[in-house]
Amino acid sequence: VSTQSTGDSGEANLIQCAINVLNTSDATEKAQLSLEVCSSWQNKKIETIGTGKPPDKPARPDYVKILKPRDMPNRGKAGSLEMRKAMLHALVHIESVAIDLSWDIIARFGPSNNMPKEFYDDWVKIAQDEARHHTLLHNRLKELGGKYGDLPAHEGLWESATATAENFLARLAIEHMVHEARGLDITPTTIARFRSSGDKQTADLLEIILQDEITHVTAGLKWFTYQCKKQDPPLDPVKTFIETVPKYFRGPLKPPFNDKAREQAGMTSDWYLPLVKSKEQK
Repeated sequence: VSTQSTGDSGEANLIQCAINVLNTSDATEKAQLSLEVCSSWQNKKIETIGTGKPPDKPARPDYVKILKPRDMPNRGKAGSLEMRKAMLHALVHIESVAIDLSWDIIARFGPSNNMPKEFYDDWVKIAQDEARHHTLLHNRLKELGGKYGDLPAHEGLWESATATAENFLARLAIEHMVHEARGLDITPTTIARFRSSGDKQTADLLEIILQDEITHVTAGLKWFTYQCKKQDPPLDPVKTFIETVPKYFRGPLKPPFNDKAREQAGMTSDWYLPLVKSKEQK
């Protein structure tokens, strides 16, 4: 694969810009660069898709200590400022990784699967959302007296990306349907925790973010379905999802599910309830 940085006429291309974001270590700079690239694509300042090889692992800030999920410290007493800051810190980290996931799917799977322009439009919009979410949440964390890097974080989301780096359908299924839909399930509880502790500002911010995340699950499902239908012979999307998830996702899909938000995203219960049963039987 060529690693050209410009198109034939010398202009910047989307894949090289995606790789530049992935190779930016500082989280604030990563979010800012991401927003700039998104704007350039949407305003047609970048029109060439291009080619290039994304890094196996994106650059991450050296000021954030990474631990295994099981080694993460307790977040503090429920409702306390300490716990609110810990919850916000975890969300700031997740959104930063989500920026990388958006650009990685563009660079890693777009050109090699001859994806249409609409695919790039959708994932650029998602990258824009994640960068905006990261920035808003980090600003809120700073208002509460904290900053990204005050606490450790874990790389669970990127471990799933590594596991699915060779399989486009698996990447869409695990990252953009399982993990993103799980976000829809747990965010209402997170919002309720902030509200009950009197933090209306953070709760209201998360309400806005939740609505954006519904559209991200829609995109995952849309392009998973597209890719299934493109196969020869075509694959049944629901059946393929149910077969793919257990191969790459450890542990059961746990209820309760936010059925309403999932359905808004187009993910009806036939996509996920069979997985709960199959896990229980194992």
